[in-house]
Amino acid sequence: MQVYILLCSILLLSQPCSNQLQRISEEESALRDIVFMRTEGLLMTQMLEKNSKNRDVLKICKQVKVYYKQTQPQLLAVTKGKDLKLDESQFATIAKEVEKKFENYNINREDKWIDMYKLHIHNSVRVYSLFLQRREWVSVTYFSFKALPELINLELEFNKLDIK
Repeated sequence: MQVYILLCSILLLSQPCSNQLQRISEEESALRDIVFMRTEGLLMTQMLEKNSKNRDVLKICKQVKVYYKQTQPQLLAVTKGKDLKLDESQFATIAKEVEKKFENYNINREDKWIDMYKLHIHNSVRVYSLFLQRREWVSVTYFSFKALPELINLELEFNKLDIK
């Protein structure tokens, strides 16, 4: 439920006041990708937290949720007034895809799901790093600068896990 409240707040706060149809800019597209990436990450975190019995995994999942909560105000600030062309069906699609990834979760093969999650975090780090290197859009660069350090720390924590 918290995920949908979080997503709805992004959706509502990111929409401009005018109803004019306009092409989504590259900057808005990049911000939209960040919203989708974060949505997938948060949903994957919740699935791991729901299914795992490993204390270390559960501890890191709590850290990840704190990360999302702490970086949410910056994301809302940089998306304010931008038309990201978001709707609930897109979030429902992401949720279905994450559920599908976890439908055969097996505690005895938890390493498979941890690896899938580590790949998601690694790809997120790569995307934010690319945005920082390119410095094309102030809002995207700012958010990447704020979000990247803790995401790197989380990636390191997940890489330390010894799940077999």
